[in-house]
Amino acid sequence: MKIGRKQKRQRGFAGFTLVELLVVVAIVAVLAGVIVVAINPAALLQKNRDAMRLDDLDNVHRALSLALADGEVTLVETGTCNNCTSGSGTQAVDGTGWVKFEVPTGKTGLAKYLPELPLDPLNLGSNIYTFGSAAGAYEINVVLESADNAPKMSTDGGNAAGVWEIGTSLTIL
Repeated sequence: MKIGRKQKRQRGFAGFTLVELLVVVAIVAVLAGVIVVAINPAALLQKNRDAMRLDDLDNVHRALSLALADGEVTLVETGTCNNCTSGSGTQAVDGTGWVKFEVPTGKTGLAKYLPELPLDPLNLGSNIYTFGSAAGAYEINVVLESADNAPKMSTDGGNAAGVWEIGTSLTIL
């Protein structure tokens, strides 16, 4: 059986050439590179960790405020506490964790309000939570990573421009 001209031509266009495939792969690679540079994944990760930090410390602040109001805890002077940071203290909510307080007899500490004290998402170097208390007031600090959050640290009402501060007295630490 003879194959006609028309049938030969149709068979010749059945697939892509190697050059065409390489051109498509190169275009996809260039587009992927441009997208990665445009979205800056490192900056997004920093912002996400900062959001976790702000949420964590807000939760600790609320728990402490409620526990103090309910008489569940009594603040102690931390002075030069060596383990009042999430980097060196524990997550215990009974006053022995990185947030220091005394638990009156028959009370539960922060257990009604928090299952455990949070840890910084990185929890190393300057990326730790720090607690301090004096004269019945307290302060909790954290350094935020993202450059976008620098204004939050300098306008939080505290005495340290490079640290985000929350608590009842923002001049303890």
